[in-house]
Amino acid sequence: MHESATDYDIDHIRTLFLQMCVRAESMVRRAVRSVVERDAELGRSVIETDQELDRLEIEVDRACLRFLALRQPVGRDLRLVTTVLKAVTDLERIGDLAVNIARRGLELTRGSGVQPHLDLVRMGELAADMVRVAADAFVSDDPEVAAGLRERDREVDRLNRESFQRWLDAMSAHPSQAERALALTSISRHLERIADHAVNVGEMIVFLVDGRDVRHAP
Repeated sequence: MHESATDYDIDHIRTLFLQMCVRAESMVRRAVRSVVERDAELGRSVIETDQELDRLEIEVDRACLRFLALRQPVGRDLRLVTTVLKAVTDLERIGDLAVNIARRGLELTRGSGVQPHLDLVRMGELAADMVRVAADAFVSDDPEVAAGLRERDREVDRLNRESFQRWLDAMSAHPSQAERALALTSISRHLERIADHAVNVGEMIVFLVDGRDVRHAP
C-alpha cells in the first residue's frame, strides 16, 4: 500500500519534532557535563548546537502551517499539528536554557572556589530524562506521561530549593565566592525551568492522545 500524501506529511512532522527532542535532551546533558567537568569546549558546542535547534523549530513551524493550509486536517491529525506547534516552543526554550547553563559554566571555568554539588548532577539527569520521557510518550502515545513527569518535576523543585539554600550559606560563609555561588544558583534555576517545560510537553501529549486538557491539573 502506497503512503498517502497526508501520511507522508504527518510522518515528516513527527520526525522533525523528535529530532528537536533528541537535540534538546542532548544539549541539557552536555551543558551540565560542561559545568561539572569544567569543559569549556563542550560548553561552546552546546551554544553552537542551539542554532540547529532554532533551524528545526522554523522547519517544524513551516511544515505544520503547510499541512494545515493544504490538508485542512480534523480529529487526531489536527490535534497532532496543534500539539507540535505548541510543544516546539517549549523545546526551543529548553535549548535556550541549556545555552544559559553552558555560558554560566564557561564563567566558572575561569576561576576557582566553590564547585557544583552532586545535587546539580542529579537535577541535570532528571531534567534531561524528562525530555526523553516526553519524546518516548510521543512515540508510544502514552497518556499517563504527565503524571510521571509531574512527580519528577517535584523532585527537581526540591533539589533546586535545597541547592539555593546551600549557595546562600556558601555566600554568607565565603563572601569572596558570591559570584561563583550565584552562577551555580542560576544553573539550578535553569534546570528547574527545563523540567517545567518538559512537563508542558507531556501535558500536550496527553491532549494529543485522548483530547484531555490536563494543564494546571493538581
